[in-house]
Amino acid sequence: MSKLQNTVQVREAVFTDYPRIAALEARYGLRPKPYEEWIHLWAENPALPPVWSIGWVVENASQEIVGYVGNVPSTFEFQGQTLTAASGRALVVDEQYRSYAFPLFSRFFNQSNVDLIVNTTVNVNAVKLHELFHCERVPVGAWDRAVFWITDYRGFAAKLAATKKLPLPNLLSYPLQAALATKDKLRRKPLTPTGNGLEAAVATVFDQRFDAFWEELRKKHANSLFASRSRASLNWHFKFSLDHKRAWVATVSQNGNLLAYAVFLRQDNHELGLKRVRLVDFRTLNDNPKLLAPMLSAALRRCREQKVAMLEVIGASPEMQRVLAGFAPNHRDLPAWLYFYKAKDKQLAERLKDPDAWDPSPFDGDGAL
Repeated sequence: MSKLQNTVQVREAVFTDYPRIAALEARYGLRPKPYEEWIHLWAENPALPPVWSIGWVVENASQEIVGYVGNVPSTFEFQGQTLTAASGRALVVDEQYRSYAFPLFSRFFNQSNVDLIVNTTVNVNAVKLHELFHCERVPVGAWDRAVFWITDYRGFAAKLAATKKLPLPNLLSYPLQAALATKDKLRRKPLTPTGNGLEAAVATVFDQRFDAFWEELRKKHANSLFASRSRASLNWHFKFSLDHKRAWVATVSQNGNLLAYAVFLRQDNHELGLKRVRLVDFRTLNDNPKLLAPMLSAALRRCREQKVAMLEVIGASPEMQRVLAGFAPNHRDLPAWLYFYKAKDKQLAERLKDPDAWDPSPFDGDGAL
C-alpha cells in the first residue's frame, strides 16, 4: 500500500466541512452555493429522514478535503408507497486523488436507508461510474437533447461567435444576430392563446392553491413514480431561487382553481457568460400538455424583456415535445444522458423498467436545486 493510501480517508461529511468543500468545488470550476443555501439542502428539507448522511468526503493527511459528493434526500410516491430517494450532488475529486472516486461514490450508492437513487445531472465524467454501479437510464424523455429558443439575438450571437473562436466576435455578432433572427422568424409559428376561460398568471410563491393541486395530482399519478410536490416540498425546493428572483412560477387557472403550473429557473452557462433560463418542472391536472403553451409564451416574452439569451427545455416527454414543436424551437445535443436511477428493491427495479411507470422531470434529483 502506498504512503498516499495510508494517509487518506473517506468519511461522512459534516457541516463544518463547508469551507474546504467550497474551495475544492471552486478549484475545479464548480460554483459553490453560499453557506446558507448549502445548509438548506438538508436543514429545512421536508424529506429529511431522522438519520441521514449529508454526503461523504475524501480527506488527506493535511486535513484537506480532496473529494466530495453531496447526498440530498427527496420523497417519491409510487403505487401507494412512499419512497425515500437520494440524489448525489457536486461530485468532485482532486486530480491527484482520482483513484478515490470509486470508493467515494461507493459510500453514496451503498447507503442502506434509501429506496431509490436518482441523479438528474450526470455529466460525461460520471457516466461510467453510474454504469459501474448498475444504474439505469430513465426510459422516458429526451435526456441527451435540448430544445431552445433564442430570446436575445445580440447576446446569443456574441457568445456563439466567441465560442466558435471567430475573429472580432463583437463585430461579427451583428451579421450573425441578423441571420439567427431571420431564421427564427421564418420558422416561428403563432403562439397558442389561453382561451376557454383559462387565466394565465405569474406567481412568486406556492400559495394555498397548491395544497389542493397536489392532492389531486397524487391521485391521478398513483401508478407513476412521482416526486412529491406538496406545497412544503415546492417552497423548500425553490426557496432561494424565488427569494433571489432566479425563478418564477407560471400558472393556468379556471374559476380560481389551479389547473397547471410551470417553473422557470435561471441556470446561466457561466463558462460562456451566457444568460439562460430553463423550464425545470411542468405539471397539469388533466393530462393536457397544451396548457404549457400560454406559460411558455409568457416565459419567452419575459426572457426577451430581461435580455436573457435563451430559454431551454431538457428531458421533455413525447407529449411535451409535440407541444414544444409548435413553437419551432432549435435543438442541440447534450454531451451525456443526464438522468440515471437505481432501485434498491428487485421488484421495484423490475416495475420501473416499464416506461409507463415514469413521469420524470428535471425537478427530480438536484437538477433544479
